[in-house]
Formats: sequence, structure tokens, C-alpha cells
Amino acid sequence: MTAGITIGRLAAQTGTTPRVLRYYEEQGLLQPERTAGGQRRYATDAVERIRLFRALIDAGLGTRTIKELLPCMETKTVSAETVAILRRELERIRGHALGLQRTGDRLEEILESVT
Repeated sequence: MTAGITIGRLAAQTGTTPRVLRYYEEQGLLQPERTAGGQRRYATDAVERIRLFRALIDAGLGTRTIKELLPCMETKTVSAETVAILRRELERIRGHALGLQRTGDRLEEILESVT
């Protein structure tokens, strides 16, 4: 039998669901081994990988972009293409944050005018 973490345990340890983990697998972000009975078994480093995926998704990156960054995550080397992707995403996130800040400032002005 293949050692590793079951899908239920991985979901519990990462605060996600088995459905999300299967989605990550469909997107090419995870590649679990299978037991003789076909059950998924994930490597122990999958916990940190899922937490990183969640942080990147929470920051606004899509799974397609995360897949582009996988070689960097796996080999700890950064190509010029990876740097370009990271810069693009950083600028997009900063632009989004600036827009949110402006919206928050406007809401604060409205609140001050009515209270």
C-alpha cells in the first residue's frame, strides 16, 4: 500500500475540502499517488503546497497562473518568464489594493458626512 496522506486528512489539515483538492488535481497542481484500490495518497509536503496555493488564490492569483509558477516552486529556481509572471501579478494585485483603498476612503467620507 502506498504511504501518504489521504484526501480527507489533507483537506482537514489545510482547511479546505476534498472537492477543492480534486479540482487542484484536475488543474494539474497536485499529482497524488494511487493505492491498489484507487484511493489518492498525497505526499507530506502537500500540506505546505496547499497552504501556498490558498495564499496565492487569496491574493488574487488564478490556478492557471499558479500552474505557471509550479516549476519555480518545485525547483526553487526562477526563470526570466517566472519573474515576468510574478511582476505582472504583483502589479495587478497592487492595482487592486489601490482601488480597494480608494473605495474604503470614499466610504469613510460618506460615513463622516452622515454621522
